[in-house]
Amino acid sequence: MAIFRAVRSLTKSFEGSNPTWVKRAKEPDQLLNVTRSKIDELFQAEQLFLKYRLGTIHRTSAPVSLVTADSAALPITSRSVDVIVTSPPYLTRIDYAVAYARELAVLGIDVFSEKKLRKALMGTTLTRASSASRSGLGSKANDLLLEIGRHESKASSGYYMKQAKQYLADLHAGMLEATRVSKYAAEMHLVVQDSYYKDVQVPLADICIEEAQRQGWELQTHEKFPVRRLLTALNTSAQAYKKGDVSESVITFLKGKHD
Repeated sequence: MAIFRAVRSLTKSFEGSNPTWVKRAKEPDQLLNVTRSKIDELFQAEQLFLKYRLGTIHRTSAPVSLVTADSAALPITSRSVDVIVTSPPYLTRIDYAVAYARELAVLGIDVFSEKKLRKALMGTTLTRASSASRSGLGSKANDLLLEIGRHESKASSGYYMKQAKQYLADLHAGMLEATRVSKYAAEMHLVVQDSYYKDVQVPLADICIEEAQRQGWELQTHEKFPVRRLLTALNTSAQAYKKGDVSESVITFLKGKHD
């Protein structure tokens, strides 16, 4: 983590107005020239910062297992999970692989030359060769796809609808897997944010609620929090479309006896 933070600090100049997109050096004179002593200095400073932060946190003796897996194919036994707390990527066309390109580079992954990981992520701006199906989606998800497809803007019925369909299919697959691994009466807590495609509202919270209920989850609470600053507003061309208020939601479900 200290290495990640040091690299972020060193490459601050490659960040633009959009904090989720990282620029790349196009010419040799744009490359960073950093001495080893400067890297060592930053690394040690970040280590001390993290040591201080960790020292202020109450430690627990509870066992921890970290697993890397596709959310649609979890290596977890069916009906074994008591609580799920998750915040799936939002349908805002944020490319998370690019957003964390620097950390991935430290791990030896160049997301710009090797796009396998980038294509696999939910919410990616890259579309996969296999066409996502709409057959398993709920009515709210399908209504959104129809609105995007009918929009007058360029490529709405092509690329943009395909990307949204891919996202919604990934959401459906992830929800199916969350349902499979959960016990009866398990809790699921989602944090999601609505957004806009041009001037079309993306009611992600309502889509998630419908999807969960279709799989036997019972809605317990739905708390909304207003969002004052949208990442989509950073796109100057998107500002031409009228948008309403947007909320971030914390949604709690209880699993019923669906299966």
